[in-house]
Amino acid sequence: MKRSGLTASIAMTLALSVTAMPDARAMHLDRNGLGQVLIFPYYTANSGNQTLISVVNQTSRGKAIKVRFREARNGREVLDFNLYLSPHDVWTASIFLIGPAEESRPANLTTDDNSCTAPAIKRNSNLPQLPNGSRYAPFSNYQYSGASDDAGPNTLDRTREGYFELIEMGEVVNTSHDSLWAITHGSNGIPADCRQIELAWHPPGSPLNYWTVDPLRDMLPPGGGLMGTASIINVRDGTLITYNAEAIADFSDIVQHTNPTMEQPSLASGHDANTPGTVTANVFHNGTMVASRYPAERAIDAVSALLSQQELLGEFATSAATGADSEWVVTLPTKYAYVDQAIVGNSAIAPFPSIFPTTESVGNTGIARVVIDEVYFNQERRRPPPCLDPQGECFPFGPMPGIVPPPIELHWSSNVISLNQAQAQTKGSHIFGSALVKDVDANDYNIQEGWMRLGLNFPLRYNSSFQYYRMRADLDGGIWRGLPAVGFSAMTFNSGQNSFGLLSSYGETSRLIRSNDYQAPVVEAPIFRDQFE
Repeated sequence: MKRSGLTASIAMTLALSVTAMPDARAMHLDRNGLGQVLIFPYYTANSGNQTLISVVNQTSRGKAIKVRFREARNGREVLDFNLYLSPHDVWTASIFLIGPAEESRPANLTTDDNSCTAPAIKRNSNLPQLPNGSRYAPFSNYQYSGASDDAGPNTLDRTREGYFELIEMGEVVNTSHDSLWAITHGSNGIPADCRQIELAWHPPGSPLNYWTVDPLRDMLPPGGGLMGTASIINVRDGTLITYNAEAIADFSDIVQHTNPTMEQPSLASGHDANTPGTVTANVFHNGTMVASRYPAERAIDAVSALLSQQELLGEFATSAATGADSEWVVTLPTKYAYVDQAIVGNSAIAPFPSIFPTTESVGNTGIARVVIDEVYFNQERRRPPPCLDPQGECFPFGPMPGIVPPPIELHWSSNVISLNQAQAQTKGSHIFGSALVKDVDANDYNIQEGWMRLGLNFPLRYNSSFQYYRMRADLDGGIWRGLPAVGFSAMTFNSGQNSFGLLSSYGETSRLIRSNDYQAPVVEAPIFRDQFE
């Protein structure tokens, strides 16, 4: 007879990987580009570039949205305001530079769109005016200068490149003050009463300031359905680089409608309906959905889990024969929450190894570095091999492994990586005019076209333990390895004048191919002798 499993248990265990079951209403990246949160990896107003923005509300409901622009170095805010979209509305704007590229000149935003903003932009007589009569809002250095100095440069040119986020705060209805009516466009294409929306946020004691008194009035929880694109256009060079925003769906189930001057909501404001005290990210990994749960006070980790990548893949072309240039944008949109001393104090939070600024900063520049590696191939995965023989006899031409040059240091929240642009780090990159650029010199290996892999799960070479970049564990003990990153590659081609005497310039954009890496939690399950009898 078999002995009882209870008495036949033995001191053996089996390690099992477990993950929490996905919650259908937890935040996730939407593959169709629709969501409550839109993350735009890059804007620039450098070197003749303008950045054009388009945000679409494809739903039949009104939307209240926080718009926030962050500079590239440390992710500090340079402009924010509230945007109110009527059903099926589109909002457009442009970021540009006025005059020569001096330190004292900021990026600016203008819009010819009639959608309501608070404070007003298009119809704000207190804002400066362009020769065509359009009003514009200059970006500001107030968050990184004076009492808010973060040890990086405090000049206004720092505002001219970065990234931005749009966060739906709630849906606008007509419960008590007809706010949806006020923001809804009439047959003339103009909202009924944007002035009402502006007055609703006036200081205490002002008439009609009902949102200052209670920001929940005429508001329902956010429902998503936003999508966005940005286009970086250079009229002088005849190029247009367009990309789609990253969309996070089911970010929050509660109204988070705040005064335009408030820093909330942010990417750290996720909220779950069914799990009070926790925030869950549903992340697609190796063909399955992983649910990573985090304490509410670490809600930023849920967004980082969604964006965490161990590598980025893409192509490049730099041939002089076609006038080709290639640049990659790699933005770490949550980095500020892990490295900014004003938030974290004197120690960075994983997965980032150093605060902004690090002790390695030179002068008044400020960095918070991460080290990544790159591997690149030419188009045929063939190259002339190095001459290894001291007598000068080289191996024959043939297939070779990918090139593994020295690692790249990314210092900023938003980074540009140029390909074969030796002077980019002193003169700015060719396409985006970025001052925050790192160059990859594949020309050393006679490679002008091919593809590259950026490894974001790199051992900390200045840490003797050789730990890899790892996020803090979720509540089940699982760990995402790598860095939270978004971005795209851009290529331009300038063939000079064609047979008609016209300039032949082209531009294209590709989303970088991404892959993530999750270390599932492990539990010890007992093994009973009966299982083997």
